[in-house]
Amino acid sequence: MTKTRVLIAAAAAVLALPACSLNGQNTPQGADGGGGGDGRTHSSTVTSVISTASSPSRSIERITGAQNPGSQVAMALCEPLTGIDEAGKVFMRAASSVKSTDQKTWTIKLAEGRTFSDGTPITARTWVDTFNFIALGKNAMPSNYAYIDIQGYDALNPADPKAKPSTDRLSGLKVVDDNTFTLTMNKPYNDVPYLLATLPFCPMPASAFKDPTAYDRKPVGNGPYLLSKLDPKVEAVLTLDPKYKGWVPEGAAKTLVFKVFTDTNTAYQDVVAGNTDVLRSLPPGLAAQAKNALGDKGLTAIKSNTLETYILWPTYLDKKFPKEVREAFSMVTNREAISKNLFLGSSKAAGSLMPDSVSAYRADACGATCKFDPEGAKAKIKQAGFTGSIPVLYSAGNTTDAATALAISNEAKKIGLDVEPRPTPAAELGDSINEYRLEGPAITLWGSSFPSASEWIASIMVDANYRLKYQNPTASAEVAKAWAATTTAEADKHWQAAEDSILKDQVIQPLYYQVMYIAHNECVTPHSAGGDMQIYRTAITCPIKD
Repeated sequence: MTKTRVLIAAAAAVLALPACSLNGQNTPQGADGGGGGDGRTHSSTVTSVISTASSPSRSIERITGAQNPGSQVAMALCEPLTGIDEAGKVFMRAASSVKSTDQKTWTIKLAEGRTFSDGTPITARTWVDTFNFIALGKNAMPSNYAYIDIQGYDALNPADPKAKPSTDRLSGLKVVDDNTFTLTMNKPYNDVPYLLATLPFCPMPASAFKDPTAYDRKPVGNGPYLLSKLDPKVEAVLTLDPKYKGWVPEGAAKTLVFKVFTDTNTAYQDVVAGNTDVLRSLPPGLAAQAKNALGDKGLTAIKSNTLETYILWPTYLDKKFPKEVREAFSMVTNREAISKNLFLGSSKAAGSLMPDSVSAYRADACGATCKFDPEGAKAKIKQAGFTGSIPVLYSAGNTTDAATALAISNEAKKIGLDVEPRPTPAAELGDSINEYRLEGPAITLWGSSFPSASEWIASIMVDANYRLKYQNPTASAEVAKAWAATTTAEADKHWQAAEDSILKDQVIQPLYYQVMYIAHNECVTPHSAGGDMQIYRTAITCPIKD
């Protein structure tokens, strides 16, 4: 029986996430395809759904670089130094080993015989030159931010935009020999093996440095797939590279077709009609409908959580909304009811700043302030002497956030607290957050690039992420200890201590985890990377006839 392996995917309905997400929805990986089936004829092509939330132009605007709708395409074209499996563990890909004795300087040895798809050899110099080019601010590469913790980054990116960089080479990179280089961070950083699995650290051939814009339109990759066609407003077509020597997901399609749709609902209907095989990140509002239309064999919930919704309380609001008021707001929020009744199983109540995809996760880290307790909330309001109104800002058109804000408002009324849902145009809300002009708390979504506590805890102290104007010396000290730890158990102890300290300050409150549902043809099985679905890892599980 001849198998024609074509997989059609709806261009991965990506969500707009904050800057921490290095892969734009997101990093890590892992596939273990299956076999068997009903023997029917099947032609499968993976289609990636472009979400209007992240791509108003409804097209694949970029392929290289993180946080763009083309990132799912780019993952299939790239063999990073490391990979992340379905359980969230690191495995070697383009590297044969990534080791450190102090968690700061890392020695990276390469797997032998790797080339770009055009036959250009890949050496240690290739990786070092790529990293230097992306890290140099004047090159304006979209992945530049991912290099901030590498030694020497500041010299390549002066704080004064008018100043010239003093060098074009990161001091933290050294070529040892053709197959070995060292990477030194500006502090102990045991997440390096995870970091190297992300899209910002994919290699580029020397030819790309001359015209990165042209390269973006037709990138030469080093991964399992080749880009054979790109019509940005219609589709991207990828084919397996027969010369590729690295890891290929079991059951991988010979051809991937990433189809562009004007909206997610249209893409979903195309899956139901059998014209598209995979739709990543099915909106919560369609989950119940999809269960009826596709059944158990056509709807998969990714086991681990990698998307979490929070309430942000920037510190410049502290005087207007004292800590007791913020605590009361959290206690009058019925997370369980919102998840169960409003979202019908497409979300889970959150009691931690971290999701269950990371080892430091504790289900009840938030404690009493995340428990629904109207009487306790009423006492907190009385203690603060608060008589004002709390506007809750969220992106207009986001029906999930609208339902959340209304549910909180309705419960607050019962204890005499005025909570005002305030839908705000997305651009205006973004400007208000970035310019420190929020008038009240805001609902926000966060996604991780890899399954590490740092993506959720350390990120809170990086002002560029949430714009909280928040400093916490105790938490920062625990984060440093966590990154320097030599064992997972030791690191987790410090991540949890940092989380406890942040939760006490009530600057960010966990609400719920968004369950990632994948709508798909029953003859394919989606696979994730530590909780994040990656389309090129989709396995074809039915025998296919020509």
